[in-house]
Amino acid sequence: MEASALRVDNSRTTHLAGTSIDRYDVELPAPACHTGIAGWDSRRLRASTAPVNCRRCLRLLERRQTPALLQETIF
Repeated sequence: MEASALRVDNSRTTHLAGTSIDRYDVELPAPACHTGIAGWDSRRLRASTAPVNCRRCLRLLERRQTPALLQETIF
């Protein structure tokens, strides 16, 4: 099973995998909901196969505004 979710360190919140652009125009892994990504260190992100439980990410999935990305392409 491929991961399409991520966690920040040991957080219990599982986010839908997405990307963000840093100040150098480099695409980095980030939660699809973009919650709290300012000043992130992307090395703190961990791939997860757990079900997404972030409310913002779940709303994105319901509305199909954001496609789920595969972690393998990000990490």
